[in-house]
Amino acid sequence: MKWTYLRLVLFIIPIAIVLPSWPVWAKEDHFKLVGEARMTHLFWDIYDAKLYTKTGTFQRYQPPIKFSLTYLRNIKAKDIVSATNQQWEHLGQNGLIGKYDQQLLSMWPDINQGDSLTLLVNDKGISKFYYNQKKVGEIQDSNFSEQFLAIWLSPNTSEPDLRAQLIKRSE
Repeated sequence: MKWTYLRLVLFIIPIAIVLPSWPVWAKEDHFKLVGEARMTHLFWDIYDAKLYTKTGTFQRYQPPIKFSLTYLRNIKAKDIVSATNQQWEHLGQNGLIGKYDQQLLSMWPDINQGDSLTLLVNDKGISKFYYNQKKVGEIQDSNFSEQFLAIWLSPNTSEPDLRAQLIKRSE
């Protein structure tokens, strides 16, 4: 009996802790990097962004897509949601402002330097968010994923240089 317990503690539990919680379709080998960019504001580095698709190219929004932000500074979740709304306003998507606030605030934690938030959009347009590779929630509305990614990928983004770097391999 002791040996069985010891095996459980020494072998099985550590394996469960080490294994990431990514779904099989979201692993790196299922996606190819399209581009990456660093977001800066004035002289502050904010985050590093990476865009992945199945083909490694981006012409227009077409799921599945993986989009990852690795933060280079501490940021409150409420500030990320506020910035999301500001970007939707910039894009003329006023109907989205505030629409997803409660859902996003319930799943996004306050961010510390080095943390990552990843959006995985499946082929049906369902958005799943991961915080440091652990699923924190999803949004079933397929309109959300396209509009959320438009913040970075729309030709009308407030950060055209960042967009150019994210989709550079597609041009």
